[in-house]
Amino acid sequence: MLIRQTSTYMVAHGTSSALGFLSVILFTRLLTPAEYGIYVVALSVAGIISALLFTWVRLSVLRFESEGEATDIRLTALLAYGASAATLPVALGVTVWALAVPLDKALAAIALAAALGLFELGQEILRARLDSTSYMRATVVRAFAAIGISVALVQAGWGGFGLVAGVACAYVIGALAFSPAIWKGPRKPVDPVTFRAMLGFGVPMALSGGVFALHSALDRLLVAYLLGDAAAGVYGASADLVRQIILFPALSVGSAVVPLAIRALAEDGPAAADAHLTRSGELLLAVVMPAVIGLAIVAPHFAALVLGPEFRDTAAVLVPILVFAWLFQAVSQQFVQISFHLAKKPSLMVAHGTAILVVNVVAMTLLVPSFGLKGAAWSLVIAEASGVVAGYLLSRRAHPLPFTWRPVLKVVAAVLVMAVPTTLVGWTGAHGDIATFAAAVVTGVLAYAAAAFAFDLAGVRTLVMQRIRPGGDPS
Repeated sequence: MLIRQTSTYMVAHGTSSALGFLSVILFTRLLTPAEYGIYVVALSVAGIISALLFTWVRLSVLRFESEGEATDIRLTALLAYGASAATLPVALGVTVWALAVPLDKALAAIALAAALGLFELGQEILRARLDSTSYMRATVVRAFAAIGISVALVQAGWGGFGLVAGVACAYVIGALAFSPAIWKGPRKPVDPVTFRAMLGFGVPMALSGGVFALHSALDRLLVAYLLGDAAAGVYGASADLVRQIILFPALSVGSAVVPLAIRALAEDGPAAADAHLTRSGELLLAVVMPAVIGLAIVAPHFAALVLGPEFRDTAAVLVPILVFAWLFQAVSQQFVQISFHLAKKPSLMVAHGTAILVVNVVAMTLLVPSFGLKGAAWSLVIAEASGVVAGYLLSRRAHPLPFTWRPVLKVVAAVLVMAVPTTLVGWTGAHGDIATFAAAVVTGVLAYAAAAFAFDLAGVRTLVMQRIRPGGDPS
């Protein structure tokens, strides 16, 4: 079940990331760094608003709806979304007058936050009900719509605001197109008791979501404040490049892990949940770590090939740093935080996010004024690494996470087998040489695939042998 669900989510997030990657290529050529910076700032603010207003709804859906077939809180969740959406004018006022964000950027961020919240609500319902196929289709439709509409609006002269508007429209299209699958009957009516339970569980989650969103946006917003929109655009493009590549394998595993872990705990008890988590942790590292190390190795070639001329040199320096921030973030958000979900202790998630945010603020304050964009990137790495440690310690007060060294060492060994020949091949040509880049990527993929099979990472060799044997279990 885990492999099957993960494979479906891999297609969804892989397609989305591929089109997002194409977006970075296109828009770093169609937009100036300052125009791209408008998109970076609006997206960062939208993420904070969406986290504060809508995270509690979608995480409540994931936690309660995942418990089994008999549970149905969809209409109650829709009411909760509407209640949160009603506060968007207040959020606009706070964004403009308290945070001093220009009105045009604030309006764009508000519209994007509302659309994002609606789309993610539907996706969490599909994920909780283990309908990974509909989830995949909605993700793909949204991704294609985003790039198509955004290109049209940018070409029409809307600049960075066209990119923001295109993304927002795509979220609405994705939510509406798959509403029959999301809201199909029979549906249980709105339940005040469930609504209160969602509030009790979700309000701390909203605080946590706001903290994590502020942490995620802090580097870009601080860069924009201290160094201007152009610097934020270059930094944001580098971060987007990393995110599109690292996020899709992490989300693909995480999307399958959480609902299956909740169901295992509810139906079979803590031992079954721990067995699932042990396998899931190994799978997460096995798919994320090679992407991180591989991208760090080929970053100079990659940046020269895919980004616009005004973005390339800085990205070649920033990407090898930022990949490690995303590695630690993936471990924190897609594995460590499962402990808080299983124990229904959202207050620990608030504490986790606050610890990461505090470290990030301190590091940014010390490093950005002296080291500029590199300082911002290293601050993010330090904060995310601290978050893994803090989250694991906090998990001892929730559902203690199983941990063994053997799976970690197997993944590290396989990545080293991949890294050595990939690095040697990458040194053979000048930066931006497509033949050298392609040879390095193919070398890395083949070397890692062989090592993963030899070490039986996440049971891949066992799974292959079961598939080729008559009567083998393909799941």
